[in-house]
Amino acid sequence: MDQDRLGKLSGLGNLERLGLWPARVIWLIAPLAIGPALARTLESRPSTPGLVVEIALWLLWFAVLVAVLTPSPRSLTICRIIGPAVVGAVLVAALAEGWSGSVVLALGVGALFTAVVFLPTFADRMINGSAYGSERRMALRPQAFVLLGPVQVAWLVVFAGLIVPPLLLLDERYVLAAMTAVAGGVAVWAGSRILHQLSRRWLVFVPAGFVIRDPMTLVDAVLLRRNEVTAVGPVVVDRTRRGDRSPSEVEGRIDLSGGAIGLALGVTLKQPTPITIRKRGGLQNLEVDALVFSPTLPGAMLSEARIRGMKIGETTAAT
Repeated sequence: MDQDRLGKLSGLGNLERLGLWPARVIWLIAPLAIGPALARTLESRPSTPGLVVEIALWLLWFAVLVAVLTPSPRSLTICRIIGPAVVGAVLVAALAEGWSGSVVLALGVGALFTAVVFLPTFADRMINGSAYGSERRMALRPQAFVLLGPVQVAWLVVFAGLIVPPLLLLDERYVLAAMTAVAGGVAVWAGSRILHQLSRRWLVFVPAGFVIRDPMTLVDAVLLRRNEVTAVGPVVVDRTRRGDRSPSEVEGRIDLSGGAIGLALGVTLKQPTPITIRKRGGLQNLEVDALVFSPTLPGAMLSEARIRGMKIGETTAAT
């Protein structure tokens, strides 16, 4: 596989060179673009509750600013929760006060920030913020089944926990607002923990080879040593099994992609390696000599593997 094809697969381009700065700039100007739309809602409410909500909004803005300035898996989760929440809050304000130019502008800025923080390049930069030394982390694509309900439900739980208490406070229903604030705090904590699992899935290059870390699929991270790897490259996955909740294993080959959308990569090994996977009903110990996985930037992964002395080529197809 030549370098030009690796570059096309990586999907880096200008966005990779810009790094985290698009998200940082958008969030810095967000108060100027989104503030007027939310201010209309606050100004029509009693001054004291309005002031409390305004302070809470500024604290939330500052928390996200810290997140985009300090890359880490937790910061990635915060950005990917709050981005869509901004869009939702603006829509709530529009329903309450009507549409206007300021609402449309706020909606556009919120949607743009959301789009940027869900880019694969953004995720890679974020998770690398907590890497050590010569490590190079690369995010894994979410499994297909979590994108068809669980993610949306978890996010809606978090959004409800964030939005309902302020709305009740603005409506001067103080007792109910206090009660929902407690319940909302629990909802935000629980929903965020679920969503954070998606930010803790990656492969990481280390001096000895590379490690696949996926708490949703693997009990322990799997180290694939460079001297044991025979090849790394694109692989064809049986699409009739896409969407399976459990990893599929056939004759020593394990598919850890979980039906993730996008190009899957495979790695073949000189000899079987032991792994423990999570399956419905419990755990399963296996010895496998080939694994399939889905990084968000497959070309970048192959480029890094080549730089680190691994052979890039065809791998055994998963069936």
